[in-house]
Amino acid sequence: MSSETDDNVFDQVMFQVGNSGKFQKIYNFIFNLVFVFVATMANFNTIISLSTPEHWCKVPGKATNMSIDLWKNLTIPRTNSSESEFSQCSMFNKSDDYYSVTDCLHGWEYDQTYYTQTIVSQENWVCDSKMHATNLLVFGKIGEILGTIFSQLGDIYGRRPVFYAGILTVVIGRLGLLACKGFYLLFVAFLIIGNLSGMALFQAPLVISVEISSVEDRAMIPLLQCVGWTVGLCLSPLIFWVVGDWVPFTVITTVPVLVFLFFRPCMIESPRWLASKGKIKECVVELKKIAKVNRTQLSDKLLVTLNNKPVSEEKNFGVMSLFGSWKLAKKSILIITGWICQMMIYFILFFNVSNLKGNPFMNYFWQGLAELPGYFLGKYLSDAVGRKYTKFAAFIGLGIVAIILAYVLSISGNIIIITVCGSIMKCISSIAFYAINLQTLEIYPTCLRQTGSSMGFLVASLFGILTPYVTYLGTSINASLPYVIIVILAAAGAIFGMFIPETLNEKLPESIREAEEFGADQKVWDFPRGKLFTHKPVPNNVL
Repeated sequence: MSSETDDNVFDQVMFQVGNSGKFQKIYNFIFNLVFVFVATMANFNTIISLSTPEHWCKVPGKATNMSIDLWKNLTIPRTNSSESEFSQCSMFNKSDDYYSVTDCLHGWEYDQTYYTQTIVSQENWVCDSKMHATNLLVFGKIGEILGTIFSQLGDIYGRRPVFYAGILTVVIGRLGLLACKGFYLLFVAFLIIGNLSGMALFQAPLVISVEISSVEDRAMIPLLQCVGWTVGLCLSPLIFWVVGDWVPFTVITTVPVLVFLFFRPCMIESPRWLASKGKIKECVVELKKIAKVNRTQLSDKLLVTLNNKPVSEEKNFGVMSLFGSWKLAKKSILIITGWICQMMIYFILFFNVSNLKGNPFMNYFWQGLAELPGYFLGKYLSDAVGRKYTKFAAFIGLGIVAIILAYVLSISGNIIIITVCGSIMKCISSIAFYAINLQTLEIYPTCLRQTGSSMGFLVASLFGILTPYVTYLGTSINASLPYVIIVILAAAGAIFGMFIPETLNEKLPESIREAEEFGADQKVWDFPRGKLFTHKPVPNNVL
């Protein structure tokens, strides 16, 4: 049998057992839609729980029939910057007939219009301790960095064990926070534990599905995850709005993740990954599960061919393998650059929206909902004109809208135009995210797919830590500056992204060698191939 047939043998196997059948539909519904929706709430709940309500010094002596506003007028000074705002960290201290201003002596009171209790109000992380919540989020990022080992383990030991380990760590980490009252270091420890598996939880089912699905369906799978993500993002704040307290909110949004430990018959190991590791017996077991649901069969001769398929002797050094050769390193650097540009733009927009006045839960809700149409557009355009040109157009669109917004802010600050442009940019940012995510999945080989997917997102998240300072420039120096920076990021994303090979209609690379040579026959401005990748006829002596 020719080497070319060897390269395609697993695609032929999947074609025979069904790569777009009932099994794939059930799997995607359970793990790439419903699970992602539930897991998003578990991952997102700490951000809302660390919200800081309006607060002021607690001053004893308030009469029961006196309104809060009147009591604050008598006991709380105004801020230096605004006579209409009360100080959050100082109070009047009466000594004889003299009133002096001092720091809070008796603790704080919190506005319970929206929150009955958050972690911040429970622990009094305000005023001199206000950095505690911010630092906790930074430790959460450290947890994500340490969690890259989960993604590497997914390529070494399998996607399924990493998926189950991820469920356990996020549940232990989130529910452990409930027992940390008064112990900051325990908050740090459990937040790190809960964030270890954040990426792997979403990547494992996504990668498995991509590896058992047809070329035509590959763009639909990330779309399902994006829909699940948006639903979880929108529903989480509404649940907190109803319960009001971070403790029941954390329980409600975390415990449902455990249900997916009991879907073992549907959570298969990736047969493509098993075949790449030479675990043919285990691979056949998983293939038969798919064939049973799809009501298909594997021919004995094709099973023999699968058993005779040579096992790759390439060594996987985890993240280092992404940079093991210049060809693969160049692709990795370009992909990571795209992730950095997209995620920094996303976080700049995120922090600007989170600073809006009004109902915080509805702000979160509308912020999440604005992403949904972008994902559907991203899916349509990725299949119509390719991943590369979809990403290119999205970055150009972001740059154009950012220029308009920067100009408007410099001359008028019209709130309607600002709101409309901000919503459009959030939508376009989702298109760019969708295309980058899909392209990343398709350009790395089976042995590095999960590692490569996590690496770009991780590095981009680290750069995302800088975005609060970018938004600070907008509030302290010039409101247009964040959007000028978005223009620069969008231009960089568009230019560098054009040098990444197009992946639409292309066969997934199985080995590092194939990934290195992937796109070698493409030119920078090439459009996607006109026909979908189709499986070459299997020789009669194979079937």
